[in-house]
Amino acid sequence: MRKSYCNLIFCMLLGMLLSALSNQSLAQQTARVQLTGTVRGTGNQLLGGATVEVLSTTSLRSQTNDNGVYTLSLSSVSTTDSIRFSMVGYKTITRLINSRAVIDVVMEEDAKTIDEVVTVGYTTQRKVNLTGAVSSVGSKDIVKRPVMRASAALQGLAAGVTVTQSSGKPGADGGQIRIRGIGTLGDANPLVLVDGINSTLDGVDPNDIESISILKDAASASIYGSRAANGVILVTTKKGRSGKINLSYEGYTGQQRFIDLPDMVDGYTFMTKHNESRANLGTSPLYNDQFLADYLANKTTDPDNYPDNNWQKLLYTGSGVIQRHHISVNGGDKIKIMSSFSYQNQEGLVPGFSSKAYAFRLNTLSQINDKLKLETFMYGRHSPITSAVLGDDVVGAANRIPAIYTARLSDGRWGIAKDGYNTLAFLEEGGEFNEYYNSLRLTAQLTYSPVKNLDIEVGYTPSFSDYSQKNFRKSIKTYLPGQVAPAFTTPALASLSQAESQGWENTSRLLVKYAKNIGDHRFRMLGGFEQIEYNQRRISAYREGFDFPNLDELNAGAQVNWSNSGTSTAWSLQSYFGRLNYSFRDKYLVEANFRADGSSRFAKGNRFGYFPSVSLGWVVSNESFMQNIGWISSLKLRGSWGKLGNQNIGDNFPFASYLSLTGRYIFNGVPVSSAIQNDLANAAISWESSTSKNLGFDIDLFRKLSASFDVYSRITSGILLKLDIPAITGLNAPYQNAGVVKNTGWDLSLNYRNSVGDFDYSIGGNLSNVKNTVVDLKGTGPYINGYQLIEEGFAINSLFGYRSASIYQNNKEVTDGPVQFGVVSPGDIRYVDMTGDTVVNANDRAVIGNPVPRMTFGLTLSGSYKGFDLSVFVQGVGKRDVILTNEAAWALYNNNNMQAWQLDYWTPQNPGAKYPRLISASTHNNFQFSDFWVYNAGYARIKNLQIGYTLPASVLNKLKVTKLRVYATADNLFTFHKMPPGWDPERPNGDSSPYPLSRTYIFGVSLTL
Repeated sequence: MRKSYCNLIFCMLLGMLLSALSNQSLAQQTARVQLTGTVRGTGNQLLGGATVEVLSTTSLRSQTNDNGVYTLSLSSVSTTDSIRFSMVGYKTITRLINSRAVIDVVMEEDAKTIDEVVTVGYTTQRKVNLTGAVSSVGSKDIVKRPVMRASAALQGLAAGVTVTQSSGKPGADGGQIRIRGIGTLGDANPLVLVDGINSTLDGVDPNDIESISILKDAASASIYGSRAANGVILVTTKKGRSGKINLSYEGYTGQQRFIDLPDMVDGYTFMTKHNESRANLGTSPLYNDQFLADYLANKTTDPDNYPDNNWQKLLYTGSGVIQRHHISVNGGDKIKIMSSFSYQNQEGLVPGFSSKAYAFRLNTLSQINDKLKLETFMYGRHSPITSAVLGDDVVGAANRIPAIYTARLSDGRWGIAKDGYNTLAFLEEGGEFNEYYNSLRLTAQLTYSPVKNLDIEVGYTPSFSDYSQKNFRKSIKTYLPGQVAPAFTTPALASLSQAESQGWENTSRLLVKYAKNIGDHRFRMLGGFEQIEYNQRRISAYREGFDFPNLDELNAGAQVNWSNSGTSTAWSLQSYFGRLNYSFRDKYLVEANFRADGSSRFAKGNRFGYFPSVSLGWVVSNESFMQNIGWISSLKLRGSWGKLGNQNIGDNFPFASYLSLTGRYIFNGVPVSSAIQNDLANAAISWESSTSKNLGFDIDLFRKLSASFDVYSRITSGILLKLDIPAITGLNAPYQNAGVVKNTGWDLSLNYRNSVGDFDYSIGGNLSNVKNTVVDLKGTGPYINGYQLIEEGFAINSLFGYRSASIYQNNKEVTDGPVQFGVVSPGDIRYVDMTGDTVVNANDRAVIGNPVPRMTFGLTLSGSYKGFDLSVFVQGVGKRDVILTNEAAWALYNNNNMQAWQLDYWTPQNPGAKYPRLISASTHNNFQFSDFWVYNAGYARIKNLQIGYTLPASVLNKLKVTKLRVYATADNLFTFHKMPPGWDPERPNGDSSPYPLSRTYIFGVSLTL
């Protein structure tokens, strides 16, 4: 040691002497130098795992130990050499060595990269160390879209995650979430955990969310075992920060308008086209020339007898006003808190539809001593939702009812509309359907750290949920003009139904976490035990006949035709799990997970499922041969394999035999209750299992552009099917684990950040594709439900029907073509004879479309300049097939209404029309499920446009305000698509009943004191 020390002093003195004599640089002087130092954060905490490297030497790189200390031994050094300190979540620091032996630094947190620490199963990891496929969305991205539901804010933000919002109805406007497609014939919803506890994404206020992590492959999700086959969404809520307590307010108000509505024809056009449709069938017209002339002459002066109503204008008179307010308190010292209260109110564009929500959250962190801390998470929500008794059928009626039907007579009484079914009357006076969602949850989590790097965490969460509904339907009397007695009373008797469901879930958890560094080797270990117990009870009651029509209480109903029912259920899950992370010099990464789940849903001997996974990573950019490639700042290759499960495969006890109560009978003069077994039981039923493979890479270029790409394959097996059994059993076939479904696809994410002077801008995008295929049904099937098909070789719920060749143009084509449905004439749809037997029938049906969204994408453009900020978010789907049926596609179907675009119908003078000839008979050839009515529902939508302004610090200081931002935003602004006019591409398949999506305009304020 003394000799080395003397050599070091001698070299330093010699270098100083040469510099003084020659006044030249020491760039060529060599010496042996040992560098050491300590790396700390801004809070004086020691930073272990920081990377330390000499820039001019490709082989010199090290990391700080758990005490933040690093050591580098240099064989040669120049005074122009530099040493660089880097760590995820902190700004990189570069220092000149300048012949120093000790260099200590303090690293500052970098807000731009703080999201690089992501939440994974039961803990967090640095993104640079991840080996699985995980997408992370931060709070800043979530609150950019001021929406009522968190699922809507997630739409288009993460590659491989498809969110479809198919309804705009208040209280039911959340999105359906699918992670890398649909992998099962049953429940395909992902597992959603809020602060580690099973919950719903839309049950969380978006302003309370700190981050959302989406675990997409088995390597990242297998730690959740039997509940993770459809992917996992981890929601982390905000926690208390150290320091001054801040009060924040986030609020907005605005108005909604339907995105698009079909344009309906007026009354006169309807009647003339209806007459034409009857003539096409060889029947006499329903409306004679004299009535049509009288209609035109009197419709403005005598609307009772000659109505011309726009039913959309009559029914869509709601305000569409929305408002949302969120107040939070954050801060503290020994006890850090984050407390919030939120209120939101959404008035529907259809009267009688509204949704409210009241929610509170209290998160605390108490550092009891150096070894013990206590965290609590309390959450409560009350959400009442009101709908018209007709539900979505209000919308269907607005599209079905022709303009010639009377809504309200001039004397104020209700007109008969169509056969006494007056939708406007039901909307205003027909009663209400009320729903109430209540939830309360408390988590207490105690962490004990007996020694360094060892944490023992114990948590307990009781969670209570309550759902109740009350549906009171009144009788409506409708009248003909000039008549005193009602023409119809619909329904004949008023009725009331009530139901309530209560659930209680207890989650107990024990976690042990340990970290250890041995030289260049880093180990991270996690082990745990978890038990979930769930109990639910349900009760319902019904009465009809109310003498007092405004008294909506069960006791006020007649005791005739009344009923009640009640039931309960329970299940439990017991789990053991573990994870091991290993890295060598932050270059070679290995992660292994294992979980064993025991579920009460299955019989003894089949209750436990075992779910392993392994993933590998290679941080290529940390290799010595990459150090001179400055334009690649980071490059990592990843690969994984794993197995997941799905226990949501039907009833709570699908293995058991059930007896159905059939009533009471008299035997030997004594009433006896009876029951019957209808289905054969199968005690061998067990989990659906999903095996996933994933390959991917992450790259950062020029410290501005980052990209992530994954290609994957997922095979789900053991899907429940009813296989054939001998009929001699006398029972229905039991379910068996038999079906197989395969998903393959890829995900791509790109992000670019840059600054030009005071102008900061970013461009972010993602693109995903998935192919879904039913691989094996074990000889069963095909399963056909209307226009939906489940069959080997095709996507789940593929569209199924006839293939159309064209529209018949003349009688010769009709005569020469195959036999169709009924009497066919020029102007009718010609279907393809798939079997070649010259007759089109059910055997000629084929797959005509794929409803699974393909090529989903999202694009975000944002910029800020001196307090002003602007962001544009575009979201869409490249390919998805939708079939329209009934009044959504078929003019005059069942004598219902007609859309304006259907006026381009076939006649000999209009042979290239978009629509076949007019027919009103519902059983006609043209009204078959066929690809003639299948549309490409791909679209690109300007989902959000927002402009805001943040007041400068000079103004805020005078106001004694920390932050004040005002903004205006438009949601669902424009949509580019190829659907028929008036139909949104996100709508589900089928008729015209779904509540349309809305465009939203709001003004909001963000304030922090």
